[in-house]
Amino acid sequence: MKLLVLAAVLAVAAAAPSRSYAAPTYAPKVYQILKQEAELRDDQSYDSHFETENGIYASESGRPVEGYGDDEESYDVNGQFSYTGDDGVVYKVVYVANGNGFQPQGAHLPTPVPTEYPTPEASDDDDDEEEERYEAPEEEDDDDEAPAGYYQPQYERVIVGYRPRYQ
Repeated sequence: MKLLVLAAVLAVAAAAPSRSYAAPTYAPKVYQILKQEAELRDDQSYDSHFETENGIYASESGRPVEGYGDDEESYDVNGQFSYTGDDGVVYKVVYVANGNGFQPQGAHLPTPVPTEYPTPEASDDDDDEEEERYEAPEEEDDDDEAPAGYYQPQYERVIVGYRPRYQ
């Protein structure tokens, strides 16, 4: 019996694959920068642009403006960038960033929903009428007094428990 078990173990060991496989490596391709220029002027305005070998292009220019708070500087920026998507289409975005926020424009970007809707007119006739409101019925004098304006149902005894009795 021991010999049979030993033979089975040796058969399984011999049938196991002897090659070792290396795990695949997925290193991202690093694209070269073909062109890059940046210029910062004495008045703190700047121009910058770059282009890579896979078709990414970006350019931006900005100039300082008075800030939004106490002695805080800010910039008015104009720029654009383009790239080739996975679908092979070249996408281009032109943008402005200033005191009104970041405002991108591109053929592939969704158009914003209008934020100004007509305001419905309310008639003044309804203001004169009183609204109908529910008022609780007057309570009978009981030992258990509820606060004013609070409606407490009365309960009556039934065979298997209590059932509310409303007036």
